[in-house]
Amino acid sequence: MISMSRHHSRVIALFATLFLALGLSACAAPDSGAPSDVTQVGGAKSKFDGLEFQTPHERPHFTLTDQTGQPYDFYAKTEGIPTILYFGYTLCPDVCPLILGSLADALNQVKDKYPEIQVVFVTTDPANDTSPVLAAYLAHFDSQLPVKFVGLTGDLPSVEAAQKAAGVEVAEDNGKTHSTLATFYGSSDVAHVAWLADTTSDDIVHDIPLAAK
Repeated sequence: MISMSRHHSRVIALFATLFLALGLSACAAPDSGAPSDVTQVGGAKSKFDGLEFQTPHERPHFTLTDQTGQPYDFYAKTEGIPTILYFGYTLCPDVCPLILGSLADALNQVKDKYPEIQVVFVTTDPANDTSPVLAAYLAHFDSQLPVKFVGLTGDLPSVEAAQKAAGVEVAEDNGKTHSTLATFYGSSDVAHVAWLADTTSDDIVHDIPLAAK
């Protein structure tokens, strides 16, 4: 039997192979992807394996359109719910499927204890990522989870406003150069930790109990 981590590794490899074969550009951050107020990545000074914020980040307010075509008020819909917020695009050949696969793998491991965790994926390429496209894409990652991923799109100014509200770098190059930060807001509506694309699912599993409240 293939474990969840191996399963997602194969999914990620298939995505990467397909998109690279099509000659599409790689997903990347406009800077290092890490915010300026990070204590450090793991180590003796941090209890987290991911990136610890020096000052907790408050859950942002923005409204976009979800994968069913309905308005989605991020704060109102997720208030009090442990939520992972990530900005990316569906044609990304590497970084986006890597972090989404790691998140899905980690959430599958903790779903008995933390079944309520919500993942919200906001496209940085709204011209191509319509609601149906987001629905089909996210279904590759959340099929074994009790709470399905939410995909959000909208007009470009609204998408850029959402990135600013979340405190991440605004995407460039038609959305292909974007922040690689996945921010975890606990039930207290603040985030103490975030993860980059190279964060492993084991690191995420380690951090969830420390930041879920």
